[in-house]
Amino acid sequence: MSADRTPLLKVRDLTVTFGHHRHAISAVAGISFDIFEGETLGLVGESGCGKSTTGKALMRIVEPSGGTIELRGVEMTRLSGRALRNARTHMQMIFQDPISSLNPRRRVKDIVAEPLDCWKKTPGSERDALVSDLLSKVGIDPAVYGNRYARQFSGGQCQRISIARSLAMRPQLLICDEMVSALDVSVQAQILNLLEDLKAEYGLTLLFIAHDLAVVKNVSDRVAVMYLGKICEIGPADTLYDEPAHPYTEFLLGAALEADPDSPMHSQVLEGEPPSPMNPPSGCRFRTRCPNATDRCAEEVPLPQEVAPGHQVACHYPLTLTRRARLAE
Repeated sequence: MSADRTPLLKVRDLTVTFGHHRHAISAVAGISFDIFEGETLGLVGESGCGKSTTGKALMRIVEPSGGTIELRGVEMTRLSGRALRNARTHMQMIFQDPISSLNPRRRVKDIVAEPLDCWKKTPGSERDALVSDLLSKVGIDPAVYGNRYARQFSGGQCQRISIARSLAMRPQLLICDEMVSALDVSVQAQILNLLEDLKAEYGLTLLFIAHDLAVVKNVSDRVAVMYLGKICEIGPADTLYDEPAHPYTEFLLGAALEADPDSPMHSQVLEGEPPSPMNPPSGCRFRTRCPNATDRCAEEVPLPQEVAPGHQVACHYPLTLTRRARLAE
């Protein structure tokens, strides 16, 4: 992305800590990133790395412990009460479990209309027309299914309803938290195609949180990789997948299933378990599992450095620079 563009969302030094003192868990440990208008930023990493907590912290479902979150220049972390509610309408979230995220006591048309009813900004006839239009856009016939309950739908259909509800307030930013991980592969493709169409139609900007690397590559313009509460690499999707600069990214890509069993990406296996977020390693948090770690990695926290235009990595010994040095020899 061009450096002179103003980000839609600007996150700086975001931290989320659960518990206190000796029992404190560092779920998100000072991450910074931008999301530009109209793009999709993918966020990937192992389970427990802080991906979902990051998304919830942006919405302030989980309160940040520190850092700043700016949406179109408005500092979200300083807002409270009605000011926060007003600002938060510009961001909406789609959750991982499509069934439990819908109220089982309400009919589908009322679930989609709930944001409109809360704000009372849409007259009755206009409200009903908007709800019908949103349901139709996501492939749910309002005349046939509008009066049914969530329990009468499949997981894929419930996720379509969740998408319709998230669009009711015409948000600028949509946070998708593992939104297809609970769905069958064929249904995943349908939902992702639907999301891509709606993104173009409504001019949406997306933060797409997932652990499926193939899905993230297909839907994202840029990808950020998290490990133990830190962003270790961020860059254009094609560049990051073709030439990863962080050892963890390379291991993560190598762990993904691929049609070619002889692919060199499968030659390395990441060993060991991630350290506890209650007692993270000093310096680089990945150093305890990194084959390239040195004493410097234990003593210094690696700062993000640019290895290519728009491609940053938080590593003392980026793989791309190592490859270039070998080629120069």
